[in-house]
Amino acid sequence: MGTIFRRGNRWGINFTDPNGKQVRQMVSPYKETAERVLKKMEMNIIEGRYLDKRKTETVLFEDFVEEFIVSHVRLQCKRPKNREGLVRTVAVFFKGKAMHNIDTRMIRQYLSQKLNDFQSSTVNRHLTLLRCMFNRALEWNIIDGDNPTKGIKKLPEDNERCRWLSDKEQAFLLSHCHGMTRVIVMAALQTGLRWNEIMNVQWSQRPKCSYVDFDNNTIVLHSLHSKVNKARFIPLSYALKCELVELRKHSTSEYVFSNPRTGKPFNNIRKSFQKAVKQAGLRDLRFHDLRHVFASNLVSKGVDLYVVQQLLGHSTPRMTQRYAHLRPGHFKAAIDEIDLHKQKI
Repeated sequence: MGTIFRRGNRWGINFTDPNGKQVRQMVSPYKETAERVLKKMEMNIIEGRYLDKRKTETVLFEDFVEEFIVSHVRLQCKRPKNREGLVRTVAVFFKGKAMHNIDTRMIRQYLSQKLNDFQSSTVNRHLTLLRCMFNRALEWNIIDGDNPTKGIKKLPEDNERCRWLSDKEQAFLLSHCHGMTRVIVMAALQTGLRWNEIMNVQWSQRPKCSYVDFDNNTIVLHSLHSKVNKARFIPLSYALKCELVELRKHSTSEYVFSNPRTGKPFNNIRKSFQKAVKQAGLRDLRFHDLRHVFASNLVSKGVDLYVVQQLLGHSTPRMTQRYAHLRPGHFKAAIDEIDLHKQKI
């Protein structure tokens, strides 16, 4: 029977086909995947389906999706629930299509359709997912040939949106938020945490969990819940701590920002948040913009950009640099140095 072998960081399979020809091929970075593929090959040979496998076996995209979710997403992805949702979104477009019939043109049509409704960064995530899916299909011998996403380049991304609010606008927004929505909005304004980071915060310390450390007045963000895989320690403002202390008195969930009816974190607060935004008379404001407000508040108060970068969890200074123009007197002081009116001529 066949065997598996390792070459560098990848695993391959070695077996003899029905014609007596020895076949060696690289399969996957994972030993378990190589073992599973070898077993499938051996069964195809035993059942006489090996030579004509791709002519007789048609795997529909939606069937592959289920295998991909079980064998890859739930085993390898950092946030399997989020990734599974994206996979099932992609599956809607390709439903009913055989894996071996999906080509580059079809994928470009899908990406073009998505570009009508989403930003370039979102479309690029869809492309990355499709590339990963067809790489797994090749590894698992579901298709042969080239990956149909090969040669498709990512779209240029513009992530420079930077919307912020004045102190008055922030207070006005909070005055129109109610219940848990108000506490969540305050947390976003005073911690700069992303939505997923906020929703994963728990009341007490547990392995691989983000939590509130009341003794040290800090929210401890675990690296598993951070976008850049780095832990962060966000100090609690006095106002936010008071809100959380009061919230804890009535909470029955392990999660800080939980839905009172389910005890689980909210999927989103889009409706209640947009209602508050509308009532406050604000325009073009999204929940993620509250993170920009947090950063702009710090910079406008003279906080060093490096400190802001660490609090936001930016991997490089480039993203933080967009707030530089808000520093009081930052550029004015430089111009004053060469101002002829202030020099003796």
